[in-house]
Amino acid sequence: MTSAKRNTSFLDMLNPCLQGKKRRCGRPTPEDTEQLDQYLLEVAAGLFVQHGYAGTSVDQIARKASASKQTLYRRYASKEDLFKAVITNLTASVLHSIKDTPLKNPLAELKHVMQLLLDLSLQPMALGTYRILISDGYRYPTLAEYAKQNIGGPIDASILRLLKAAEAAGQINPGNADDTTVDLLSGLITGAALESALFGLAPFSTQAERKVFFERGWTLFVRAVGGECPAPPKTKATPATA
Repeated sequence: MTSAKRNTSFLDMLNPCLQGKKRRCGRPTPEDTEQLDQYLLEVAAGLFVQHGYAGTSVDQIARKASASKQTLYRRYASKEDLFKAVITNLTASVLHSIKDTPLKNPLAELKHVMQLLLDLSLQPMALGTYRILISDGYRYPTLAEYAKQNIGGPIDASILRLLKAAEAAGQINPGNADDTTVDLLSGLITGAALESALFGLAPFSTQAERKVFFERGWTLFVRAVGGECPAPPKTKATPATA
């Protein structure tokens, strides 16, 4: 009796030595490993968003990724660790950008950070994981605590750092660089838009509409803390018609 032919999976293709053939070769390169890690996180994120945290199992993720459970457990000790890695991965680029923000012009840099946060909050995957934390957080409090400490905490700390730098540079009035201002600013820029998106409503019909909303919110904030808003561009006068 002949043995069944082995199906080549996506994971086989990540190893350039295999090329669809069953043969031995050297260890995967760091680039191959990074691609595999990213692929597993993307598959897991999609299933978590589709089925929720409680409705998703490591078995499901392994099958969807054409991987073994051992492949996942070598990287993540539990489903909880895998979900934590998923939300960290979703926010990694934004957190990196915020953390590395220089202090040459703190107020302008803070504006850039808040724009990044608005864009992040409205990404479909970010909204999906946010819904999971809201719906399943009370049953799995360690997930919400992780998100607060490792995502919300660093973001708030970076905003506060920029507020203090803006205050020191005289860009905003004294007494506005504190945790309360961080909360109020975050609510002003992301609160209403995020709430609408979580209800399944589109807060903005176009990117231009989102930009107008952001600019108005930012202007309100800057005026409230005594900062200076750039003057609106001057429009050229049109010649009078006869």
